[in-house]
Amino acid sequence: MLIQFFKQPFPFFQKKWHTVILIALCVFTMLTILDFSLGQTDFLESIFFIAGFTTTSIICSSIVIYLFPMLFKHFFDEKRWTKGTYFASAFILALMIGLVNTLYNYILGVKMYCVNLPFFAYLYRNLSLAFLMGIIPTAVGYFWMKSQGLRSDLQEKEDQNRKLIFRVQEKNVPDEKIITLSGNTKDSLTLFPRELLYIESSGNYIQVYYQINEQISHKTLRATLQQMEELLKDYPFIVRCHRAFLVNIYQIEKIKGFKLWLKSIETEIPISKTYKTNIPNI
Repeated sequence: MLIQFFKQPFPFFQKKWHTVILIALCVFTMLTILDFSLGQTDFLESIFFIAGFTTTSIICSSIVIYLFPMLFKHFFDEKRWTKGTYFASAFILALMIGLVNTLYNYILGVKMYCVNLPFFAYLYRNLSLAFLMGIIPTAVGYFWMKSQGLRSDLQEKEDQNRKLIFRVQEKNVPDEKIITLSGNTKDSLTLFPRELLYIESSGNYIQVYYQINEQISHKTLRATLQQMEELLKDYPFIVRCHRAFLVNIYQIEKIKGFKLWLKSIETEIPISKTYKTNIPNI
């Protein structure tokens, strides 16, 4: 049950600076409350403590949110972003903040206040503090991004419905059915079958490429290619050409050996020997 929860898709932080600000505000607020509740009397020490920890939190969160996606592209792939990767990134962030704040606190305590504590005492205290404090922004971020994702999905479906109504009126083809592609989540895509270009399988997800009014778009769904093949079985022009690809044969422009190209997109699509007979000679 827990594994399935972590595998569920989750909205990617599109507005990254919002996340950095949220973390900074949470850290600043909690440190201020903690400092006040402990009754710190040294104002300068409080300033160094709160400002320093907040600054290092901003730096660490900026590194994780901006730099890490460029260094670790597979882990931070937006198309594969799940609840598990969200919580894993939160853990990495808390660990980094704890380690950096340990160094900061150790230097501050030894150099400025001559506090004679071993380094591992600082490490234990700051890691514990970072993980305990990280629970609140992680939870707030989880529910905030979840609500943003639901709002975005609702808006997308409303836009799809408006566009579909317009396209039905424009095409005026009563016998052409509209289909809805969906998988293992509430996420879906509604369109005319002939608007499909190709579908590519990628792990537990599929990438659906389609063309509407000469504009090419794509949608990521958590589904298998077998599920899509079953949904599209009534449309013989959508065929499997490879274990990872379904293509619209009306869109094929060129075939060369075991590769094909579509009319409106430059992607090179492979053809396997198993499915070679599904592809017509053109």
